[in-house]
Amino acid sequence: MLPLHPVTIPSSVSDTLETDSTKLEDVDSLEGSASDGMEHIFNSSTQLRYGRDLRLNEVRRLLCSARPVSIQTPANPTASDQDFQQTQLWHLAQRTTALPFGRGAFTLGTICTLLTEALAVPKLVLAGRLPAQQNAMVNLDPNIRNIQELKSWPEFHNAVAAGLRLSPLQGKMSRTWILYNKPDEPNVTHAGLLLALGLHGHLRVLTITDIFQYYSLEHESTTVGLMIGLAASYRGTMQPSISKSLYVHLPARHPSSFPELELPTLIQSAALISVGLLYEGSAHPQTMQILLSEIGRRSGGDNVLEREGYAVSAGFSLGLVALGRGQDAIGYIDTLVDRLFQYIVGKELHSDRLHLFSSSADEHNRSTGQIIDGNLVNIDVTAPGAIIALALMYLKTESELIVSRLPIPQTQFELQYVRPDFVLLHVIARNLIMWSRIRPSEDWIQSQVPEVVKNGVKGLGNEMEDIYEVDVEALVQAYVNVVVGACISLGLRFAGTRDANAQELLYKYAVYFLNEIKPVCVSNCNGLPKGLSVYVDRGTLETCLHLIVLSLCVVMAGSGHLQTFRFLKFLRNRSSADGHAYFGTQMAVSLAIGFLFLGGGTWTFSTSNSSIAALLITLYPRLPTGPNDNRCHLQAFRHLYVLATEARWIQTVDVDTGLPVYVPVEVTIKETDLYNETSFCEVTPCSLPERAILKAVRVCGPRYWPQVIELCPEEQAWWNSGDKNHPFNSGVLYVKRKVGACSYVDDPIGSQSLLSRAMHKMSATTQPKSCSPSTECTGEVTVDQLVSTFSSDPSLIAFAQLFCDSSSTTRSELDFQEFCLQVLFECVSKDRPAMLQVYLSLYATIGYMVDSFVSDTCTSSDTLSLSSLKIAVAYNEAVSNGRLTNLRGGIVQSAFLGSLKKRIEDILNSCPDMNSQLCAYITSGEWPTNNNNNNNANKSRTFLSWYLQWYSVASPLDIKTVANKIRRDNICPSVALLRLVFPSTHISAIGALNRYYSSFKVED
Repeated sequence: MLPLHPVTIPSSVSDTLETDSTKLEDVDSLEGSASDGMEHIFNSSTQLRYGRDLRLNEVRRLLCSARPVSIQTPANPTASDQDFQQTQLWHLAQRTTALPFGRGAFTLGTICTLLTEALAVPKLVLAGRLPAQQNAMVNLDPNIRNIQELKSWPEFHNAVAAGLRLSPLQGKMSRTWILYNKPDEPNVTHAGLLLALGLHGHLRVLTITDIFQYYSLEHESTTVGLMIGLAASYRGTMQPSISKSLYVHLPARHPSSFPELELPTLIQSAALISVGLLYEGSAHPQTMQILLSEIGRRSGGDNVLEREGYAVSAGFSLGLVALGRGQDAIGYIDTLVDRLFQYIVGKELHSDRLHLFSSSADEHNRSTGQIIDGNLVNIDVTAPGAIIALALMYLKTESELIVSRLPIPQTQFELQYVRPDFVLLHVIARNLIMWSRIRPSEDWIQSQVPEVVKNGVKGLGNEMEDIYEVDVEALVQAYVNVVVGACISLGLRFAGTRDANAQELLYKYAVYFLNEIKPVCVSNCNGLPKGLSVYVDRGTLETCLHLIVLSLCVVMAGSGHLQTFRFLKFLRNRSSADGHAYFGTQMAVSLAIGFLFLGGGTWTFSTSNSSIAALLITLYPRLPTGPNDNRCHLQAFRHLYVLATEARWIQTVDVDTGLPVYVPVEVTIKETDLYNETSFCEVTPCSLPERAILKAVRVCGPRYWPQVIELCPEEQAWWNSGDKNHPFNSGVLYVKRKVGACSYVDDPIGSQSLLSRAMHKMSATTQPKSCSPSTECTGEVTVDQLVSTFSSDPSLIAFAQLFCDSSSTTRSELDFQEFCLQVLFECVSKDRPAMLQVYLSLYATIGYMVDSFVSDTCTSSDTLSLSSLKIAVAYNEAVSNGRLTNLRGGIVQSAFLGSLKKRIEDILNSCPDMNSQLCAYITSGEWPTNNNNNNNANKSRTFLSWYLQWYSVASPLDIKTVANKIRRDNICPSVALLRLVFPSTHISAIGALNRYYSSFKVED
């Protein structure tokens, strides 16, 4: 594990983002001991990502639901003020119950829990405090509202947020740990934890016995969380045992002999979406037939009001099963499509071919209370699910045929017979199918609006005759829904890309809708119709505004974009102040904040088919009206965005220090239909583009050694953490800092990293000082400070402090200090700190030889150091002569080696009696003997051994063999001849051998 040092950030913050509503209730701080589930978000990575920016602190404050909220009231309240407190607290409770949605996204995958401890879930506090009355606590009046019912599903989402904190790096979760967290009595907290674990893929460890034990509890939230979690963990596998457990919760699929079960529609809806996740992308014919029949299934009993939610779940499920495979799915695909269009347009179902998709369970209507629809289809119930199913089935297929059958009304007559929210779904479906035609431009959005609608809204704000009042209202409703549908399509198309054009466009329309609700700022929305609020109710405009904001944050996911964040803060405070803080809009703002800081800024969204489907389920444009509203869309589905996330986060770590650092990188993406092959620069830590378009990542800049990672773009998901083939080592890229350069944290502008400046200071320190030692020189730069300019290695800095200071007095100490200064600069300037020991070893070898030559004593003989020096000299000569190639030159400085070589030869050639001792060694192989002077004998033997080793003198046996041959063949010895006989012997030793052989010849 990397030695990453955590950074402590104070938890008490103030409002750093100025808005027009800073005087409202958001003045509470994070002080206190209660855990809010976000205290772990501050670490070295986030500190490096945001620096001194307090955005994360502000997000933590906004998403905190574990402390009482502040209520602004007079110091001396009256009875009417107390009623006002309850009303205000009720509005704030709507917001508090929606906060877990955003907190789950904000803390996604940011901690690793201990498997020996239970998971801590922060509290969900709906109480308030009164700063004007010494922070007195105020609770919701239980006589007015049912508090437990209000907190039922919010507690579920609160547990989901706590479970989503677990990082995928945790690896395989222990079955024992999951069961250890299981309470004695089922509750919504453990149900939410099961869903979170399933979204992370951890429920695979549960056995089928464990699963049915959970089902046997007959707890609604637990069943919903477990089913969706299991389907997410086994997504796309069609696991038979899991499939059977899901179909048990669909009474419509039970045979007539099966015991009748009364299951809430909520559980059945969860079972439907779970089947879709389990069979995702399989195009399983039988499953498609079952899900198709469920879209139009007649319902009875107590689920009449939830029919649309059930049909929408069946539509999503059908779309997931045939995700992107509408043109190649096996089976009666044409008949299936015809049946879906029947559900959209509402024609009678009488075709024999369509009868193939009828449900056998529908023919055995065992429920006594049925709604009689006859042969007609109730499109108010079936159309949304059918449109969504077609959109996902033909996702990115560019099918002109399907798009032509999903038209947008082109005449005023058609507008009278189509629900405006269906127009929104039509726009989304058409754009998801024609994926490549989505463009982040104003012209593209306006091209989505029919001409009749454009012409009808041009004159808004002018006086119009009453006879056109109804028509104008239909036109404006259509215009609003078409624009919002186009914005949602834009958000899905550029999800997680942080595209600047898409961001500017979506932000423009968000401000436009905000001003249409209530003018608050001057915006550049020229050309857009004014006065929408006259013909559209505020609730619809609020929903449209928040859907656009959600789409904006999907595009900017994980970026922490400051302008967008300010806008979100304004929306959050504005809703509270204006009294329009119903649960759906607050949930949208909370989710938007979480998306903008997804995983603390380390996660983002993908645009794969599976990811787009998960995001579409999350962004389904029907916001709930209250914390327990699951009629049109199950709230648990809002957490499925987790399946669309990818950890494309990359941070660079200094290989020497092990700490994360800023490094500029150049990212290259391949050519697409929107742009040519492009390269752009980022500063780590940052998020990379998707794997489908990423071609290369190159470390650039002058401070770190360059490296290039070449990739082959392919339509696959991002690499999983811990994958051996992960090119970025699970999000960590190790870099090596160049010498003469400081990190960007220590030296942001590069003024301390200039090599010339460092050399100037170094040369200044080696010059004689103009002031006396006792005089203090202000502004003096020490050697260790200069070394820190090049390297942060503590051993080098310590060496500079110990051996390069100015406390030397003797000549030898001054010489050694000067040598250390020169060698230290040589090593750090060439990024070879390990060579410092080599230089010192060679210097010590020469020093020992000089001391032995000058003194009369020689304690020991170190021939290994002499061998090392000899190897270094030979290598340097080979590099200089071109026999070896080294792009960085010699390892040890050539001039230094040359001086050492000359010094050794001078010492060896100046030794007294060396010739006589060498002749004695050659003749008899004897070493100098002890002639009543042991010290001299040791010294003679030492120097003789140095001579033989340095000059590579042959052994006495080889020399005698050559002498015998010369004598036998009567050859006249010469230097040239001996050079051929002894090729490895130095020329100085060859001369001594020549003299020996010549004297031997004369004697003969």
